[in-house]
Amino acid sequence: MTEKIKNRVARNPGSPPKVRPDGALQAWQRRAADRPTDILRAARLLLEEHGYATVSMAKIADQAGVSEATVYKYFQNKQDLMGQVLTEWATPFIEGLQQELPLVTGVRTAIALIATRYLGGMLQTPRLHRVYYQELRWGNYIGSPMHKLNQRFARMAVRVIEDGVSSGELAAHTNPITVRDLLFGGLEHIGQRTAFAGRSLDVVQEAQVLTRHLLDGITAAPPPPTAARILAGAKAGPDSLDDLATLVHRLESAVTRLEDIEPK
Repeated sequence: MTEKIKNRVARNPGSPPKVRPDGALQAWQRRAADRPTDILRAARLLLEEHGYATVSMAKIADQAGVSEATVYKYFQNKQDLMGQVLTEWATPFIEGLQQELPLVTGVRTAIALIATRYLGGMLQTPRLHRVYYQELRWGNYIGSPMHKLNQRFARMAVRVIEDGVSSGELAAHTNPITVRDLLFGGLEHIGQRTAFAGRSLDVVQEAQVLTRHLLDGITAAPPPPTAARILAGAKAGPDSLDDLATLVHRLESAVTRLEDIEPK
């Protein structure tokens, strides 16, 4: 049960609970204590089966076996209830990833782990991901528990990129925010064309491909330098000491190759 619901229960305790001599609550009191959990469970079931638009508070109440008034006792409205359903659904993913990331070494492994866990979640609960991304229109998202969870997730990804820059695995000019956006955007679109659309999703393969493209890029490797190209570059002149060192190295390599092909 979320802290928000516990606070509402505390503000609306009803009659003082009657405790049996052995200290146990009576059956009806146990049922009353379970009502918020029962309502959340019913709401999630209906959400996964039917999506957001067709689920009403009355249907949730009927599924939970309580009156509609009871549902409103614990939840302000449908969006409040669905927001808490999604928060309880997403929390184990965030907390689990926070525990796993410190156990892996290297930025490539860490990004692949984030991608694998995220796509695995999409494969397990595609409808809830679809509700979150496409169906639910948040009226009070900023500052909500779900917003705070997303911030935690985003910070984890940014920290992985920053650590990669610090360790020298990633270039010094790497922008962690941009890389995070590319990672999250890629994951979302993979889900849309696979799990959201009812198509098969190879979690490990998709995670590896996304990680490889993200870190290795898509530009083809430059062709090996020829003597003509090196001489052309020499005529243009180097722009910096680094360029000069690169040019010298290329000239030396070209001379070595020419010596190898000269007739003995």
